[in-house]
Amino acid sequence: MRIVHGFGMGILRKTIQDLLTDHPHVAKFYPAPSQEGGAGATIVELRK
Repeated sequence: MRIVHGFGMGILRKTIQDLLTDHPHVAKFYPAPSQEGGAGATIVELRK
């Protein structure tokens, strides 16, 4: 899943990362590659 949060001041990106860190359905998350939004998006991999 890709969450597009934009660049800005990074407040929304930080909040999203905080929520994803302890979420039981999230296996891992990381910044999107440049062709998928770069630092303006976060890729989330869900648990099966």
